[in-house]
Amino acid sequence: MFSRITSASIRSIVRCQRSVHTVPQLKNQDVFLKNGIEGLYTPKGFEASWLQYQKYLTMNLTLLTNGTEGESRPPYQILLNTARQTLGQHTFHFASQAHNNHLMFEQLTNASEAQQSQPSRYLLGRLADAGYNNIEEFRDAFLSVAELSIGQGWVFLVEDADKSVRILRCNNDGTPYYYGKNQSLDLNGGVNEGNFEQLNLIKEAGTSNKRDFTLPILGISFWDTSYINDYGVNGKKEYLQSVWKCIDWNVVNGRLLQL
Repeated sequence: MFSRITSASIRSIVRCQRSVHTVPQLKNQDVFLKNGIEGLYTPKGFEASWLQYQKYLTMNLTLLTNGTEGESRPPYQILLNTARQTLGQHTFHFASQAHNNHLMFEQLTNASEAQQSQPSRYLLGRLADAGYNNIEEFRDAFLSVAELSIGQGWVFLVEDADKSVRILRCNNDGTPYYYGKNQSLDLNGGVNEGNFEQLNLIKEAGTSNKRDFTLPILGISFWDTSYINDYGVNGKKEYLQSVWKCIDWNVVNGRLLQL
Protein backbone atom coordinates (compact mmCIF):
# COMPACT_ATOMS: atom_id res chain seq x y z
CA MET A 1 0.00 0.00 0.00
CA PHE A 2 1.32 3.41 -0.92
CA SER A 3 1.53 6.02 1.84
CA ARG A 4 -0.15 9.32 1.25
CA ILE A 5 2.16 12.16 0.16
CA THR A 6 1.32 15.30 2.09
CA SER A 7 2.55 18.89 1.77
CA ALA A 8 4.41 18.42 5.05
CA SER A 9 6.33 15.44 3.69
CA ILE A 10 7.23 17.37 0.54
CA ARG A 11 8.59 20.23 2.66
CA SER A 12 10.59 17.72 4.65
CA ILE A 13 12.14 16.32 1.45
CA VAL A 14 13.00 19.82 0.24
CA ARG A 15 14.72 20.61 3.53
CA CYS A 16 16.89 17.53 3.14
CA GLN A 17 18.19 18.60 -0.25
CA ARG A 18 21.68 20.08 -0.46
CA SER A 19 22.90 22.60 -2.99
CA VAL A 20 26.32 22.19 -4.60
CA HIS A 21 28.38 25.06 -5.98
CA THR A 22 29.49 24.16 -9.49
CA VAL A 23 31.71 25.65 -12.19
CA PRO A 24 29.81 28.07 -14.47
CA GLN A 25 29.74 27.16 -18.16
CA LEU A 26 31.70 29.70 -20.18
CA LYS A 27 30.82 30.65 -23.71
CA ASN A 28 32.98 28.47 -26.01
CA GLN A 29 34.27 26.52 -22.99
CA ASP A 30 34.27 23.19 -24.83
CA VAL A 31 36.20 24.74 -27.71
CA PHE A 32 38.73 26.26 -25.31
CA LEU A 33 39.21 22.92 -23.56
CA LYS A 34 39.99 21.35 -26.92
CA ASN A 35 42.04 24.12 -28.54
CA GLY A 36 42.95 26.52 -25.75
CA ILE A 37 42.49 30.28 -26.07
CA GLU A 38 44.37 31.48 -29.12
CA GLY A 39 47.15 33.84 -28.11
CA LEU A 40 46.84 33.12 -24.38
CA TYR A 41 46.39 29.52 -23.25
CA THR A 42 47.15 26.03 -24.45
CA PRO A 43 44.33 23.53 -23.82
CA LYS A 44 46.19 22.31 -20.72
CA GLY A 45 46.79 25.85 -19.51
CA PHE A 46 43.14 26.80 -19.90
CA GLU A 47 41.95 23.67 -18.15
CA ALA A 48 44.30 24.27 -15.21
CA SER A 49 43.65 27.99 -14.74
CA TRP A 50 39.91 27.87 -15.31
CA LEU A 51 38.30 24.46 -14.94
CA GLN A 52 40.56 22.83 -12.36
CA TYR A 53 41.05 25.95 -10.26
CA GLN A 54 37.37 26.88 -10.38
CA LYS A 55 36.45 23.32 -9.35
CA TYR A 56 38.81 23.63 -6.40
CA LEU A 57 37.21 26.93 -5.36
CA THR A 58 33.59 25.80 -5.74
CA MET A 59 34.23 22.45 -4.05
CA ASN A 60 35.63 24.18 -0.96
CA LEU A 61 32.82 26.71 -1.07
CA THR A 62 30.33 23.84 -1.04
CA LEU A 63 32.01 22.24 1.97
CA LEU A 64 32.10 25.51 3.91
CA THR A 65 28.49 26.50 3.20
CA ASN A 66 26.91 23.06 3.61
CA GLY A 67 23.86 23.35 5.85
CA THR A 68 23.89 27.16 5.84
CA GLU A 69 22.04 29.81 3.85
CA GLY A 70 25.16 30.20 1.73
CA GLU A 71 24.76 26.81 0.09
CA SER A 72 22.01 28.16 -2.18
CA ARG A 73 23.58 31.58 -2.81
CA PRO A 74 25.99 32.53 -5.61
CA PRO A 75 29.60 33.42 -4.70
CA TYR A 76 28.83 37.14 -5.16
CA GLN A 77 26.22 37.14 -2.40
CA ILE A 78 28.35 34.93 -0.16
CA LEU A 79 31.40 37.21 -0.35
CA LEU A 80 29.26 40.24 0.49
CA ASN A 81 27.71 38.47 3.48
CA THR A 82 31.03 37.20 4.86
CA ALA A 83 33.29 40.20 4.13
CA ARG A 84 32.68 41.67 7.59
CA GLN A 85 32.50 38.38 9.47
CA THR A 86 35.66 37.56 11.38
CA LEU A 87 34.73 33.89 11.59
CA GLY A 88 33.72 33.72 7.93
CA GLN A 89 37.03 34.51 6.29
CA HIS A 90 37.66 31.03 4.93
CA THR A 91 34.28 31.15 3.22
CA PHE A 92 34.95 34.69 2.00
CA HIS A 93 38.25 33.57 0.46
CA PHE A 94 36.73 30.89 -1.74
CA ALA A 95 33.66 32.97 -2.64
CA SER A 96 35.74 36.01 -3.59
CA GLN A 97 38.22 33.97 -5.60
CA ALA A 98 35.47 32.07 -7.41
CA HIS A 99 33.68 35.28 -8.35
CA ASN A 100 36.85 37.12 -9.42
CA ASN A 101 38.06 34.21 -11.52
CA HIS A 102 34.71 33.89 -13.28
CA LEU A 103 34.61 37.64 -13.95
CA MET A 104 38.00 37.44 -15.64
CA PHE A 105 37.42 34.35 -17.76
CA GLU A 106 34.01 35.37 -19.07
CA GLN A 107 35.66 38.42 -20.71
CA LEU A 108 38.30 36.35 -22.58
CA THR A 109 38.20 35.10 -26.14
CA ASN A 110 40.59 34.12 -28.94
CA ALA A 111 43.00 36.91 -29.90
CA SER A 112 41.67 37.04 -33.47
CA GLU A 113 38.11 37.51 -32.20
CA ALA A 114 39.19 40.01 -29.55
CA GLN A 115 40.66 42.23 -32.27
CA GLN A 116 37.16 42.62 -33.69
CA SER A 117 35.96 44.28 -30.48
CA GLN A 118 36.97 47.62 -29.00
CA PRO A 119 36.19 49.79 -25.98
CA SER A 120 32.99 51.77 -26.39
CA ARG A 121 33.06 55.54 -26.82
CA TYR A 122 31.38 55.82 -23.44
CA LEU A 123 34.15 53.80 -21.75
CA LEU A 124 36.86 55.78 -23.54
CA GLY A 125 35.18 58.96 -22.32
CA ARG A 126 35.29 57.75 -18.72
CA LEU A 127 38.96 56.80 -19.14
CA ALA A 128 39.70 60.26 -20.55
CA ASP A 129 38.05 61.82 -17.51
CA ALA A 130 40.39 59.70 -15.37
CA GLY A 131 43.44 61.09 -17.20
CA TYR A 132 44.06 58.44 -19.86
CA ASN A 133 44.21 60.02 -23.31
CA ASN A 134 43.86 56.72 -25.17
CA ILE A 135 43.46 53.01 -24.56
CA GLU A 136 47.22 52.44 -24.90
CA GLU A 137 47.96 54.76 -21.98
CA PHE A 138 45.38 52.97 -19.88
CA ARG A 139 46.74 49.54 -20.89
CA ASP A 140 50.28 50.43 -19.82
CA ALA A 141 49.11 51.82 -16.47
CA PHE A 142 46.73 48.93 -15.85
CA LEU A 143 49.20 46.16 -16.61
CA SER A 144 52.06 47.83 -14.75
CA VAL A 145 50.03 47.70 -11.53
CA ALA A 146 49.81 43.92 -11.86
CA GLU A 147 53.38 43.46 -13.09
CA LEU A 148 54.95 45.47 -10.26
CA SER A 149 52.82 43.89 -7.54
CA ILE A 150 54.58 41.45 -5.24
CA GLY A 151 52.68 38.28 -4.52
CA GLN A 152 49.20 37.25 -5.62
CA GLY A 153 46.13 39.28 -6.46
CA TRP A 154 43.90 41.04 -8.96
CA VAL A 155 43.83 44.33 -10.82
CA PHE A 156 40.48 45.87 -11.71
CA LEU A 157 39.08 48.82 -13.56
CA VAL A 158 36.25 49.87 -11.28
CA GLU A 159 33.35 52.28 -11.54
CA ASP A 160 32.51 54.37 -8.48
CA ALA A 161 29.14 55.72 -7.41
CA ASP A 162 29.75 59.01 -9.26
CA LYS A 163 30.37 57.05 -12.51
CA SER A 164 34.09 57.84 -12.50
CA VAL A 165 36.51 54.98 -13.16
CA ARG A 166 39.87 54.10 -11.66
CA ILE A 167 42.39 51.29 -11.38
CA LEU A 168 42.19 49.21 -8.20
CA ARG A 169 44.64 46.55 -7.08
CA CYS A 170 43.26 43.89 -4.75
CA ASN A 171 45.98 41.83 -3.09
CA ASN A 172 45.39 38.17 -2.37
CA ASP A 173 41.63 37.43 -2.27
CA GLY A 174 40.49 41.04 -2.05
CA THR A 175 37.18 42.09 -3.55
CA PRO A 176 36.40 45.38 -5.31
CA TYR A 177 32.83 45.40 -3.99
CA TYR A 178 33.62 46.37 -0.41
CA TYR A 179 36.17 49.04 0.55
CA GLY A 180 36.94 47.42 3.88
CA LYS A 181 37.93 44.16 2.21
CA ASN A 182 39.56 45.21 -1.07
CA GLN A 183 43.02 44.55 0.41
CA SER A 184 44.57 47.26 -1.75
CA LEU A 185 47.34 47.85 0.79
CA ASP A 186 50.47 45.70 0.95
CA LEU A 187 51.37 45.70 4.63
CA ASN A 188 54.23 43.22 4.39
CA GLY A 189 56.76 46.07 4.59
CA GLY A 190 56.89 49.50 6.16
CA VAL A 191 53.74 51.65 6.17
CA ASN A 192 54.09 55.22 4.95
CA GLU A 193 51.84 58.10 5.98
CA GLY A 194 49.52 57.70 2.99
CA ASN A 195 49.03 54.00 3.59
CA PHE A 196 48.46 54.63 7.29
CA GLU A 197 45.65 57.08 6.52
CA GLN A 198 44.10 54.63 4.06
CA LEU A 199 44.33 51.86 6.65
CA ASN A 200 42.35 54.01 9.09
CA LEU A 201 39.70 54.59 6.42
CA ILE A 202 39.44 50.84 5.92
CA LYS A 203 38.95 50.35 9.65
CA GLU A 204 36.21 52.98 9.63
CA ALA A 205 34.51 51.23 6.71
CA GLY A 206 34.47 48.01 8.67
CA THR A 207 32.52 49.59 11.54
CA SER A 208 30.12 51.74 9.52
CA ASN A 209 26.93 50.86 7.67
CA LYS A 210 27.82 52.99 4.65
CA ARG A 211 27.24 51.18 1.36
CA ASP A 212 30.01 50.72 -1.18
CA PHE A 213 28.93 51.10 -4.81
CA THR A 214 32.26 50.15 -6.41
CA LEU A 215 31.70 47.85 -9.42
CA PRO A 216 34.38 46.00 -11.43
CA ILE A 217 34.33 46.65 -15.18
CA LEU A 218 37.51 44.81 -16.16
CA GLY A 219 39.56 42.36 -14.11
CA ILE A 220 42.81 40.46 -14.58
CA SER A 221 44.37 37.94 -12.23
CA PHE A 222 48.04 37.96 -11.36
CA TRP A 223 47.77 34.84 -9.24
CA ASP A 224 50.37 32.33 -10.36
CA THR A 225 47.58 29.78 -10.91
CA SER A 226 46.57 31.90 -13.92
CA TYR A 227 49.89 31.68 -15.76
CA ILE A 228 52.37 29.23 -14.26
CA ASN A 229 51.25 26.29 -16.41
CA ASP A 230 51.87 27.99 -19.77
CA TYR A 231 54.29 30.78 -18.83
CA GLY A 232 56.34 29.39 -15.95
CA VAL A 233 57.33 30.96 -12.65
CA ASN A 234 58.87 34.04 -14.29
CA GLY A 235 56.26 34.48 -17.02
CA LYS A 236 53.91 36.98 -15.40
CA LYS A 237 54.84 39.89 -17.69
CA GLU A 238 54.40 37.83 -20.87
CA TYR A 239 51.10 36.46 -19.54
CA LEU A 240 49.77 39.96 -18.80
CA GLN A 241 50.63 41.16 -22.30
CA SER A 242 48.91 38.11 -23.76
CA VAL A 243 45.75 38.33 -21.66
CA TRP A 244 45.25 41.95 -22.71
CA LYS A 245 45.17 40.90 -26.36
CA CYS A 246 42.39 38.40 -25.60
CA ILE A 247 39.90 40.74 -23.93
CA ASP A 248 36.43 40.74 -25.48
CA TRP A 249 35.53 44.41 -25.13
CA ASN A 250 31.90 43.65 -25.93
CA VAL A 251 31.67 41.94 -22.54
CA VAL A 252 33.52 44.75 -20.76
CA ASN A 253 31.38 47.44 -22.40
CA GLY A 254 28.26 45.67 -21.21
CA ARG A 255 29.34 45.92 -17.58
CA LEU A 256 29.49 49.70 -17.64
CA LEU A 257 26.20 51.27 -16.66
CA GLN A 258 25.13 53.89 -19.19
CA LEU A 259 22.32 56.27 -18.27
